[in-house]
Amino acid sequence: MPNQQGELRLGVIGTGCIGMEHIRNALLLPSVRVVAIADPHEPSRQTALAELQHAGVHEVIALERDAEMLQLSDVDAVLVCTPNDTHHAVMRQVLASGKHCLVEKPLCTLISHCAETVALARQPGGFGGTAPLLWCGMEYRYIPAIARLIQEADQGLIGDLRMLSIREHRFPFLKKVGNWNRTNERTGGTLVEKCVHFFDLMRRILRSEPRRIFASGGQEVNHKSVDSDVLDSAYVIVDFQSGARAMLELCMFAEASKHQEEVSLVGTRGKLEAFAPSHGTKQDDESEVNFRRCLRSSKFIAEYEERARPPADLECGTIVEAHEKIDARLMQAGDHAGSTYYELHRFVAAALSAGAKPDVTLEDGALAVMMGVGAHESMATGLPVLWSDLVERYAHSGGAVDEPA
Repeated sequence: MPNQQGELRLGVIGTGCIGMEHIRNALLLPSVRVVAIADPHEPSRQTALAELQHAGVHEVIALERDAEMLQLSDVDAVLVCTPNDTHHAVMRQVLASGKHCLVEKPLCTLISHCAETVALARQPGGFGGTAPLLWCGMEYRYIPAIARLIQEADQGLIGDLRMLSIREHRFPFLKKVGNWNRTNERTGGTLVEKCVHFFDLMRRILRSEPRRIFASGGQEVNHKSVDSDVLDSAYVIVDFQSGARAMLELCMFAEASKHQEEVSLVGTRGKLEAFAPSHGTKQDDESEVNFRRCLRSSKFIAEYEERARPPADLECGTIVEAHEKIDARLMQAGDHAGSTYYELHRFVAAALSAGAKPDVTLEDGALAVMMGVGAHESMATGLPVLWSDLVERYAHSGGAVDEPA
């Protein structure tokens, strides 16, 4: 468990792109000490060591195998930042170790592997019989403008939630070791690799489970000259059990965009919008609006049935525009508008607090993967996929879906 100084001794498994982002953000947290890294790729290990040494951290154990790290008694918690298709095997070892863990999305690439991982995590264990903190990384929840949208939606400011639209227009997949992120076999497909973030946001914002998923998309532009089969564009429509509907619009050849992510949430009394910059942006432009609240006029709502003419601007309601600031250090430390820091900060605080619960459970991670798998299957067949069928497959592999709170 954490040492007596209230410090979390952290091991990072996988020191590629996202592993390095976690390391840079961990260095900003005074209650964290990175004590070990593990990666079978020597250049990645050396890059991580150089980053840590540059920051004045010299006593770091560098390992080739994650199993060796998990045997170290002075590692309290681990971050799993390895390629998607390795998560299932790595998590089996992590869960056996009893260490706190944040595993990057996606939890696994297959529904069966997700179910097995969640079932294993629910077994009694941990140091001294105390269950470790197990957290699935979903940093988009913590992008400041999106976090404010979630908060105001939870407060009921726009009434009953009816429509959610998420648009990501971005650059193609970046080059990684062995191009593992450019094949469906290793990633689970783009709607699992990339879009579990958005399916997680849908569930979190709407506080409901899906009912039906329909998708259309394909590989239109990117990576056609290399051995790749990942799609680069898609529409996904999700009907939720609450009666709300959500839509994802993904385009990965649209980097020439003002915002990378745009979220629009409409309720019975108004609308909330949040905008996030491109992941390559390293400075926060405080002159840019990245959050908007639009509230309908109660007078118009009461009278619209009898109106014969469109309302004038002042009759529609009120619009408030704002900028949710992002600390300059956080913009430099990562590629996700400060969200990796905010997520890691909450993980560390929870790990240092006995009995604290994760913001994002492993089951949350599993259900987001199920939505991505369902979207890919809908795309392949041209037919909607029922959530009940996906849940049945999950249960057949040992998983159990809790009823929404």
